[in-house]
Amino acid sequence: MTPSEVLRELLRPFTDSVLLIAIGVFGAALWLSLVIMQSGPLLAIFGLLIALIVLSTLFRYAVQVLECRAQGLRTPVVDIDAVSVLGNLWTLFPLLLVIAFAWSALYLNGTGNPGAAIALSVLLVLLLPASTGVLAITHSPLESIRPVAIYRLIERCGAGYIWIPTVVAALLLATAGMARAGAPLLLIVLLRTYVIILLFTFTGEVVRRSGVFGDVSVGAPQTGSESDYRDELTAGRRKVADHAYGFISRGNREGGFKHIRQSIAADPDPDAAVQWFFDEMLRWESKDAALFFGQECLAHFLHHDQKARALKLMSRCIHENPAWRPRVEDRQAAIELAEKYSRDDLLPSLRS
Repeated sequence: MTPSEVLRELLRPFTDSVLLIAIGVFGAALWLSLVIMQSGPLLAIFGLLIALIVLSTLFRYAVQVLECRAQGLRTPVVDIDAVSVLGNLWTLFPLLLVIAFAWSALYLNGTGNPGAAIALSVLLVLLLPASTGVLAITHSPLESIRPVAIYRLIERCGAGYIWIPTVVAALLLATAGMARAGAPLLLIVLLRTYVIILLFTFTGEVVRRSGVFGDVSVGAPQTGSESDYRDELTAGRRKVADHAYGFISRGNREGGFKHIRQSIAADPDPDAAVQWFFDEMLRWESKDAALFFGQECLAHFLHHDQKARALKLMSRCIHENPAWRPRVEDRQAAIELAEKYSRDDLLPSLRS
């Protein structure tokens, strides 16, 4: 990345009205929680509870921002997904990492090991962007802390990656200096909220430029047994697809779909199986069956909160046949999803 591109990323949270509002709202809420915590011992727990709720919402929203940025989508607004404690729990993982590292650093510093505390803090700043990038791609907390996955993401991102920890570290040091100089608490909290948002938007941009989003090569190299397992799984799915093709080619589409549904229900990874069968059916000479099956796939992805897959599927179906539409019962959910991510290319077809 050139210096001008880095500068543009630094200013992005200020030039994007959605992000600017989010920084103001989250920053003000965090400031209020700190004021409450300082108001007395009885209110300290209440203030801490508010701070944890705000931070969890902030980090979950920031992960959504990273995911959209990495896919080249517009900035999402804060919605129920970020506030709910039940859905998408994987988005909380970066906050848990930060808390674990911060507590460990404080403990080391308090036991007379400031060097180790500083080293741990530097490690967090260096690797957190890569970890959150892997998390946004895989939605797997365990995958996001695997050294091989982190290394491969950094490798794919190249020299542009080093700008993220460099900029974030510089800004954190600057805000720490301002705090020691007596700057107003509200200003410090707003600036640190900006740094959190910046870390995720910057990471999303670097991941987008690398083209790694959705690339299975981010994962660890497969062992022989894992490779054999995957080959066996694919062979089983292909056998089912061939059998279903026999039904469908003879005019028994429902019979073919029933065979596929039974296979998906027994598959160890139903989401991946749904996507695999849809992609496989698109390779058939006639794509009519795939487009009909696409309506079922969309319903599955919407029900299981697979937003990226749902958007990609709708885009592919409409590209194959502009007259394609979701099922009536799924139409409104599909429209709301496209509106949320500003998919103006899909909305005219979905609304007509």
